[in-house]
Amino acid sequence: MEQFVSSLFQLFEITHLLFLFGGTLLGLTVGILPGLGGTSGLALVLPFVFNLDPSHALAMMIGVLAPTTTSDTFPAVLMGIPGTSGSQATVMDGFPLSKKGMAARALSAAFFSSLLGGVFGALILSVSIYYAIPIIMTFGFGEQFLLILLALLMVGALTGENFVKGITACFLGLMIGSVGTAPITGDPRFTFDTLYLIEGVPLVIVGLGLFAIPEIVGLLDSKGAIAKSLTKQKGWLVGIKDVVKNWFIVLRCSTLGCIVGALPGLGGTVVDWIAYSHLRQTTKDTSQLGKGDIRGVIAPESANNAKEGGALIPTLLFGIPGSGNKVLLLGGFILIGIEPGLDMVTTHLDLTYLMIWSLAIANILGAGLCIGFASHISKITLIRYYILAPVMIVLIFFATFNINRDWYDFIGLLTFGLIGITFKNFGWSRPALLIGFFLSSKVELLSYQTQAVYGLSFISRPVSIILILLCVATLFLLLKQKFNKSYASDFIKNKKSQIYFVIFLMFFPFFMIWNIFHLDYRANLFPISLCVVSIILLMLIFTIKFLDIKKIKLLDTGIVNFMNTNIYENNNGFNNQLFYYLSFIGYLGMNFLVGFPIASVFFINCFIIFHNKKDFKISICISLILLLVLWFLSSMLTLQFPNGVIGMFVNLPWWLGGSLN
Repeated sequence: MEQFVSSLFQLFEITHLLFLFGGTLLGLTVGILPGLGGTSGLALVLPFVFNLDPSHALAMMIGVLAPTTTSDTFPAVLMGIPGTSGSQATVMDGFPLSKKGMAARALSAAFFSSLLGGVFGALILSVSIYYAIPIIMTFGFGEQFLLILLALLMVGALTGENFVKGITACFLGLMIGSVGTAPITGDPRFTFDTLYLIEGVPLVIVGLGLFAIPEIVGLLDSKGAIAKSLTKQKGWLVGIKDVVKNWFIVLRCSTLGCIVGALPGLGGTVVDWIAYSHLRQTTKDTSQLGKGDIRGVIAPESANNAKEGGALIPTLLFGIPGSGNKVLLLGGFILIGIEPGLDMVTTHLDLTYLMIWSLAIANILGAGLCIGFASHISKITLIRYYILAPVMIVLIFFATFNINRDWYDFIGLLTFGLIGITFKNFGWSRPALLIGFFLSSKVELLSYQTQAVYGLSFISRPVSIILILLCVATLFLLLKQKFNKSYASDFIKNKKSQIYFVIFLMFFPFFMIWNIFHLDYRANLFPISLCVVSIILLMLIFTIKFLDIKKIKLLDTGIVNFMNTNIYENNNGFNNQLFYYLSFIGYLGMNFLVGFPIASVFFINCFIIFHNKKDFKISICISLILLLVLWFLSSMLTLQFPNGVIGMFVNLPWWLGGSLN
């Protein structure tokens, strides 16, 4: 009781609240910038917490961590770009709402559901501190493996209109995720003898490439603003009413967020998709999901913030990071002399409760600030997109370079950008590819660990039986939803190009098998198995497409119709989007020649003036303001801008890409 009262007094000390407020503002800022998120925010504050009082250091770190999953909703809703990996599902309905002129409504609904989810997660954390240990201990390797299998099955709810193409995209993602060092033997796989791919492709690179680049070129092709006009209603108030009306969705998805977040390393990218899948499977009318349904914003945002409380359970009790950014949080604990473990519920119980309540207050503060400004910031959607697009590309390039500070990251970004553009136009599921990529290393490692520890006996364990039943039920509900849909493809004109794309995709698994066949079976068994399944699925898709284009009718059965449903995608403007994509390659070339700052100014001005010569004053002002922001971020991150070839001949100052010394 004494520790409880002590932590309560510490919570409302002016100094503690100031550190919490400062951390929250920083967290909101980095959440808005695509690709940065809580991990970069924590990296910023760690050098400053070493000499701070533990309670103040914790306030700043929790303040940074909590609101990033709230403010990352701004780019997700307004521009179709996930600010962090945790806001990808929000894009599905938030961005269509923005294009309908209801950005303020979508933002306020997202922020209020984030607030409720964050507070719910903090409450669950405060209760579970004493009861979580025996629950987590029941999740061995086998149970974790089955839980990931459940997550992969749920991908079926995110695969667009064709289930076979979605599952194939998931397997392709699993294959890409197997690039790098084999977890058992340490053999390099598909690395082309480069050190860059030894640890695989960075997740942020894949996420930004698959989602950011395609949405930017898609809106550029539309030649207008994101929204034609904003509805004259008070969108922020309507959004809050939407959340109150759908309170049961908030409760269910917040609970899901806490449960998945508590499983080490799983929640960060998966939880919002699991919540979105749960919404689709438990909702009778799904006709508007993916087209601008407010429930599609409420569900993932509730789960996304609630998972922060859940992820702190293994972090505090076992020193096991519940998600990626918790790794840096554990580093901060060590810096201020706190050892995670059972001491957190005994000796340091006051600091534990201080963290929990700080998490709740930071969520309330962050969501409150976002709600207050949502209706104003939503006016960004009225700005002509050719003005916003180059700014977003520059910020994305900056965030990309900040990941590893390696030129290969730019190549990876544009490579996955091209994959994302093609997938979007040809009706292949980008979320399925991303989830498969993220879970690949976990699936492989857990499959080996499960076999080594349990063999096949793990399927008879109680938790395993429950998870298997959930997997079967999920698959049944998924197929039942999609089985009886009608389909017509006569109006689609570019069928041949989509068939050629399937043939092109077949080269990847064949090439991967050839590249790794000589390795130890423990290193090549998993990726070769994925390749074989992918080849079978791609051949099935090719056969279905070929029969359709030749108008060869097989048995008119539900199964055939089910596989044939929307096997083609009707796309327009693909060539125009490739033209804009080539301009991004030109921007990368300018970076290589003259460095990042000079190339960015030149790119922004050329891009805007190319679309409208009368906007040259706007382009100059925007490029200068953006440079000031980037210079500030560069100094805070101790980041030298990418230096071009010109730096070999001219001694440039640091703010133009020269040396920091």
